[in-house]
Amino acid sequence: MSASVERLQVRRPFDWEGLLSFFATRAIPGVEAIEEGLLQRSFRQGAQVGHLEVRYDGELVVRTWGGVPKGELARRVLDVDAPEDEIQKRFSADPVIGPLLERWPGIRLPGAWDGFEMGVRAILGQQVSVKAAHTLAGRLVAKFGRQTTSPFPRVDRVFPLAQELAGVEVEELASIGLTRKRAETLHHFALWSALPEGERGRLIELPGIGPWTESYLRMRGSADRDAFPAGDLGVQKALGISGLGPVKAAREAEAKSQAWRPLRAYAVFLLWRSLS
Repeated sequence: MSASVERLQVRRPFDWEGLLSFFATRAIPGVEAIEEGLLQRSFRQGAQVGHLEVRYDGELVVRTWGGVPKGELARRVLDVDAPEDEIQKRFSADPVIGPLLERWPGIRLPGAWDGFEMGVRAILGQQVSVKAAHTLAGRLVAKFGRQTTSPFPRVDRVFPLAQELAGVEVEELASIGLTRKRAETLHHFALWSALPEGERGRLIELPGIGPWTESYLRMRGSADRDAFPAGDLGVQKALGISGLGPVKAAREAEAKSQAWRPLRAYAVFLLWRSLS
């Protein structure tokens, strides 16, 4: 099958290296791969399975196999239309974020290729390292994802749909290495996601979904440029906040973040990157 090809103009500077690095450390084994400057992955479009690849050569080149072309999705996920002038105006003189922006110009918000997939990945990442969450995501896809024939050697699975994961018992979800409580959260989220949007309650009201998860999903899943996970340990570490206890530390981070409104999510990604 031949691929459709779309080219997206990008305002520079454009931190493609930073985007790739972020996606690479969080790539779900079998579903996503970063290969020599290429982002490759599978996707679901109803019952149909497709694949896409993105590269950057001064423009974003998006190739799609199966399904409708994914150029507009890539535009949103890779934050092509980031408000560069506003970012510079807000952060350039800031004593904390300004030096980070100078070091890594063209910061972008890595979005979500699929909202349900992102939510599951966020739940798997609650209170564990990025590496541990990566391992759990790989186990989940190996057990519950569908196999697919792909143009890419490291992509051979598609992420399960919400309806599919909602039908899995809590005990079976826990068998990939989750605590009972975390498996229950995953189950509740799958059931919630399988409902029509108009029938869902508030995400934050689901058992096991706290402010960190809700903020993370707004930041990446909804491209909320002002979302700020104040309780994130990495953010707190980058800000030099320690020894206060979780509640006071979150309040301190929240207070520091007020100077970065309404673009706090960009500050979050710069702070995370400073840790690496």
